[in-house]
Amino acid sequence: MGFLVVFCILLLLYLVTELYDRGRRAQRSLPTRGLNSLILSYINGVMNCFDGRDSVRRACLKHEGHLFTYPQLGKWFVLARSSSHIHDLCNAPEDILSMEEAAEELLQLRHTVGPLFCQETYHITAIRTSLNSNVSQRLRELIDEVICCYKECVGSRIDPEDEWTAIPVFDAFSTMICRASNRVFVGLPLCRNPDYIDIVRHFSSQIFFAGPIIKFLVPKFLRPAVGSVYRSYYGHHRRMLELTRHLIEERKQRRQEHSSDVVNAIDWLIDVAPELDNQSAESLAMRLLNINFVALHTTTKVFLHALYHLAAQPEYISALREEAELYLGRECPLTWSKEQLGRCVKLDSFFKETLRANPLSSITLSRLSLVDFTFADGTRVGAGHYLAVASDSIHQDSKYYPQPQEFQPFRFSAMRGKPAEQEEYTSQDWVHRMTGTSDTFLAFGSGRHLCPGRFFASLELKIFMAYLVLNYDVKMAREGMRPPNEWLGPMSEPSTKARVLFRRR
Repeated sequence: MGFLVVFCILLLLYLVTELYDRGRRAQRSLPTRGLNSLILSYINGVMNCFDGRDSVRRACLKHEGHLFTYPQLGKWFVLARSSSHIHDLCNAPEDILSMEEAAEELLQLRHTVGPLFCQETYHITAIRTSLNSNVSQRLRELIDEVICCYKECVGSRIDPEDEWTAIPVFDAFSTMICRASNRVFVGLPLCRNPDYIDIVRHFSSQIFFAGPIIKFLVPKFLRPAVGSVYRSYYGHHRRMLELTRHLIEERKQRRQEHSSDVVNAIDWLIDVAPELDNQSAESLAMRLLNINFVALHTTTKVFLHALYHLAAQPEYISALREEAELYLGRECPLTWSKEQLGRCVKLDSFFKETLRANPLSSITLSRLSLVDFTFADGTRVGAGHYLAVASDSIHQDSKYYPQPQEFQPFRFSAMRGKPAEQEEYTSQDWVHRMTGTSDTFLAFGSGRHLCPGRFFASLELKIFMAYLVLNYDVKMAREGMRPPNEWLGPMSEPSTKARVLFRRR
């Protein structure tokens, strides 16, 4: 009798959750990767945590050309892979398919970063306009900081006898890229302040860790309180304000005096801030932190992926070095220009192939449907659903990239097929540049929400790598063995423990 009662209770719970799931996920008409029910899908969600990349690929092969639902812990995604579906998704208006709402919900930004972040995102406008238009004027400072970083974080550690020296590159280059980026954002001496570096370096990783925990483990009614405790405990905004208040007030004073000195990210933010309330020191300090959040974590990961490829296959160093010596020169790096760096097509290709072969996630371009949405082929997705693109599956498709499992560093420079000195570029040439996008290369997004900082990131990455190949030899501690990427669900990052051997040239 007791067994029957327990069985009935469990059956009732199952039926209730199934009914809830039918209302919550009204996409029963779409094929599903895995087990098509709320409770059973959690099993699939757990399995996908350990097999995320391959499970997405298998689902894409099974449902090629069609939208399909894909379970993750606590949520369903409607995944797109065909060009027409991707075009519809990426070009839908923000008030229909929202990238901002998807990011806010998936990372719980309202609670981890704070509600002000979600109300005004003008720091994105500052990146899109002011950063890209001012980078040429700040290029010499950027290069100077890269040189200083290599001397202090790499050169100072190398054996004085010029023997091979192992360096923990994750920590080293996380700091170096943070310093170089902030030489442009805030200048000296703040960009070298250890406390400042600590805040901006760890801010994004803590958000990516805390956001999913709050979303999946904390009931909605408790999230504001938990978020408040989280923000108070880490004190990112408070600490950032303490470090930047003087600089912010100084920049505001100089603007009032119409000073013509070099502008920085604080000026960019003030220029695009929609209201005076958003020009307070508190607001600007938070926006400065958010600019770093957007800029640093991706750039650092891409560089480390590229470095691991280069150290595991050092035979490619000579080609990159020859190109850098031809167009840049080793003796006077402070004179390098955007045009000279643009001629380094093999270097550009090396990073683009790195992006293709090493996705930051196998699922990208996430959107949240705010209203019912109908694709051009008639497929309807109800309001309140997550949609995304299986971009890694596209990047690994042999129809677009022969031998896609093989890292071919000069794949894209070969596609460009033109002398680097040529001044006029065709549309096809632009597509194959690192910053170019297409239906088959989605590392920087597509449509309305292309990554606004990709031009600055591309320039910074090339400077770091060009200086490296001109001044150092590198190899893996285990020669020829590239450390495997670390995956959790659809998310990936380069090894955080690998050590690369450096030697001065």
